[in-house]
Amino acid sequence: MGAERMHPPRYWRMRAEEFRTKADNCEYPETRDVLRKVAENYDELARRAARICTVQSLDDRRGQEARHVVQD
Repeated sequence: MGAERMHPPRYWRMRAEEFRTKADNCEYPETRDVLRKVAENYDELARRAARICTVQSLDDRRGQEARHVVQD
């Protein structure tokens, strides 16, 4: 199980924004670059989590449609 499955996309976006803010307030260029990279990684987790949510909702809809067809 990947980390992106542990939280919704909104959580990962908030973490990314937190690290961008930290980077903006950092006086050391090397540290600032690392913090921005961490923010990019959180953004990627948010994208992955969004794809997972989309696939899960499609699967749920297909399951509901299949149950509806079976009941008819």
